[in-house]
Amino acid sequence: MIFHPGWKKNFIFSFLIGFGFWMVMFGIQFYVGDLEFVGIHDPVNVIMPVVEVFVGYLVGSLINDLIVRGYVINLLKGKIHIVWVFIISILIYALDDYWYAGFSLSNMIFSIILGLSLTLAYYKTGSIWADTGLHYGLNIAYGLFFGLVGNSGSALFIVKETGHETAFSSLLNYIIPALMFIFVLWALKYYSSSSTLSKDNKITFSH
Repeated sequence: MIFHPGWKKNFIFSFLIGFGFWMVMFGIQFYVGDLEFVGIHDPVNVIMPVVEVFVGYLVGSLINDLIVRGYVINLLKGKIHIVWVFIISILIYALDDYWYAGFSLSNMIFSIILGLSLTLAYYKTGSIWADTGLHYGLNIAYGLFFGLVGNSGSALFIVKETGHETAFSSLLNYIIPALMFIFVLWALKYYSSSSTLSKDNKITFSH
């Protein structure tokens, strides 16, 4: 983990992307009736739970990114084709989500699409902060409504899942991360790189 020049910019820029896309997704769910806004928890009672959300998701996102992308990609890069490196890293991420959320085909597809953005952000910049910013941003958006690991008692806002689900809302879990991947692909030119690409395509990290 390197605090390279520009790491803060990478982290904040990625955070805004991840947070923004997930807030758009929740906004659409409120609009189409999948979610219903009930109110806001008493700020006095949720100060510590909300702090736990911000700290817990930061630590969780960073640890996941350091292992699933930082360690795995650097371990395999140069030994097998980069496409296989991506596939292995993304599958490990999807299986980790399966361990947490339970197995379903929709969850696996969602995690694979989301994993594309996270893996691309790290590989192209050599900066774990570009990856973690995305991960942390979308987790914080989730945490505002559903708390830490789905505990609504630690959320700031009180929402209710209505059970009203349409074909569009089912596809929304794929559309938003896919659009975010396209946006990240375009936005890569604005990131600071922590690495230089050598002639043999290996990433050498700067000190």
